Amino acid sequence: MAEIIINGNTYSFEKGESVLDVANRNGVHIPTLCYLKEITPIGACRLCLVQVDGAKRLQAACVTYAMDGMKVETDNEYIWTHRKQMLDFILIKHPLDCPVCDKAGECMLQDTAYEFGMMTEKVSSEKPKDPKAHWNKIVYNSNLCVLCERCIKSCHEMTGCSALKMEDRGFYNHVVPAKGDTLNCDFCGTCIDRCPVGALLDTQFHNQARVWDLSETVTASPFSASESDVVYGVLDGKIERGKSVEGAQISSQSRFGFNYIENPSRVKTPLVKSNGEAAPKSWEEVMTVLRDRLAGCKPENTAMLMGSRLTNEAIAAYKALMGAIGSKKIVTEADFTKPVFMKKYKEKFGTFANIRRADDLKKADVIFVIGADLRREAVGLKWRMMNAVIHNDCKLITVGLKKYEYDVFTNKSLLADGGDFGGVFEKIKTDTGESFSDIREYIKDAKKVAFIVGNEYAAACPQPEAVLAFADFIGQEKLSAFLVANDKTNIYGLYAQDLFAGGYSADELIKDLEAKNIKNLFLIGFNNTYTGETAEKLNNALRSPETVVAVDLFNDGTSARANVFLPAKAALEVDGSFVKIGGRLAKVRKVVDTAGEQKSDTEIASMLAGLFKASVPACPEEIYNTMLAGKYGYPEVKFSILDSCLVIKTAPAFNETPFKYEQPKNAEKTVFVNPRHHSGTITAKANFTVRDEFAVQNFHFQQAEETITSESCECAAKGVKLITKKFQ
Repeated sequence: MAEIIINGNTYSFEKGESVLDVANRNGVHIPTLCYLKEITPIGACRLCLVQVDGAKRLQAACVTYAMDGMKVETDNEYIWTHRKQMLDFILIKHPLDCPVCDKAGECMLQDTAYEFGMMTEKVSSEKPKDPKAHWNKIVYNSNLCVLCERCIKSCHEMTGCSALKMEDRGFYNHVVPAKGDTLNCDFCGTCIDRCPVGALLDTQFHNQARVWDLSETVTASPFSASESDVVYGVLDGKIERGKSVEGAQISSQSRFGFNYIENPSRVKTPLVKSNGEAAPKSWEEVMTVLRDRLAGCKPENTAMLMGSRLTNEAIAAYKALMGAIGSKKIVTEADFTKPVFMKKYKEKFGTFANIRRADDLKKADVIFVIGADLRREAVGLKWRMMNAVIHNDCKLITVGLKKYEYDVFTNKSLLADGGDFGGVFEKIKTDTGESFSDIREYIKDAKKVAFIVGNEYAAACPQPEAVLAFADFIGQEKLSAFLVANDKTNIYGLYAQDLFAGGYSADELIKDLEAKNIKNLFLIGFNNTYTGETAEKLNNALRSPETVVAVDLFNDGTSARANVFLPAKAALEVDGSFVKIGGRLAKVRKVVDTAGEQKSDTEIASMLAGLFKASVPACPEEIYNTMLAGKYGYPEVKFSILDSCLVIKTAPAFNETPFKYEQPKNAEKTVFVNPRHHSGTITAKANFTVRDEFAVQNFHFQQAEETITSESCECAAKGVKLITKKFQ
């Protein structure tokens, strides 16, 4: 094995590793400012200078690759003298505004200056005084920028947005949007978290608090099934900032959308509707009203609609409530999210769970993105896909209804005219055209092939099993991951607890509602923002029950049909767990308490069960330990040690999918898609407060998106119309 000698010690290394990589792995400290392990080396700051035996000059460790027998010194007076000169050069432009800078306390430049023992400037200079640029949710102060390019490369290589570039030269160098005057990106804030100084900050936190005054809590994202955990900073009982855990990424919703818990329209007391008017009641009063309304409640006349914002513990508690009533009539959001495709999926794999983990994408040799706009459905999967492309030289093939902004990274990008994905797969199998022959070569040479399938495929493909049969073409031995993209926070928690395709269906509920067989209906965190015939019928049928009890945060949308409204706490106000894409069991931790009389879903489920003389635990810890641990594939551990690293256990199969391709009849396909930056769980109205003008502007920008057809956009498939949903 190849070896390198650093400071007299011998270390082995892999081909392609830099001196800095080897040093970091073995605990040898080399200072850096521009280096990030998630992106390709930049070599801009020159603080990582080292002395290589035989080289005439000092070398930057981040871009000097290890060679067998190489001898390196990292720590002597000569090296530190030159490193200090490099730091002097950086500080020529950077103003010493630490006392008033938002980055103070977590600034890499500040820490590095202290490490170097530099308490004052060695080279005095006139500092730039350029105005700050406001890019919607991000503020850029070019006066503080050290030109490390971490933001530019992170945006390009980690998110696939490529929304930033460097402009001008020398002393006047600064970062600007790649197109136009503002950013066209995911607004994930990856650039903010990777900025080593205070040049990039999020607008909501700017000048709000000192970082050392924040009490920080790490919790699962309340908005997305595909992203990492979030660190929320709290001051005086209010969330001031959201950021990613070190080395990870979060979505714009998790970073900026936490204000939904303070939305003025949020309901904070129970409501009972009479003669069309909703009057506030105490919890004792509303339980008395419900005891009277639900007296003589019969199982066959009682149903429940359940949403995906709920924790696993809340789902289990509401299941227990329905068990106490004796009813199995539970319909969830899973019945409206790719229902036909997911049934075919289970026939294939024997489970609704994703095959393998989301992080397995990083190791793939070939990734197929099938009918998935990952910006809108699972931005976390897009980031992992980018990691594979940049760092694993992964071949990326997209088959969709339109081109995507990350198509600049694709090896092949194919359009499925008329939603005919099956036809594209058939060409990949047999067509002699250059593109299809190349794809077959990619597959032949690959050891690991991964699939990501999304909403566009499920909504437009007339033969939903086509992609499953294409997986047979790849072969079980090469299929390293098969992931179904979904924007719902805990949809996989609903799947895990057998709340889809195991009994009562949405169509059966609608028939019962239309026949007035359902007298009592519970709406548990369910908001029917779906499109299609089933969703439309459901909206109309919801007028028939005598008693509709809604448990939610906002009395709007579907919840407005309720005559009894019970205010629930949000995911940021409770403890619990979610099941994320790939089966990761993510820990939900209480971040804040919001003023009001809201109760947690587990408390509400327990109170409702009491009306039926049943006992359901109100404590999420007790629910997990007694009702979930060791069941449904949940880890058999105590709730107290859940740490977001455990996974739901599954035993997937790989059944052959019977399939015969049929060319579809010519017909226009209409597919509805979410606007960008929409949570998919909480309505857009709830994602901002009236004081957050930037969020309002961003929301209005989303809603201005146009219908996409091949006539209006040359990058769209023929015979397909993509319409952006409108949320209230």
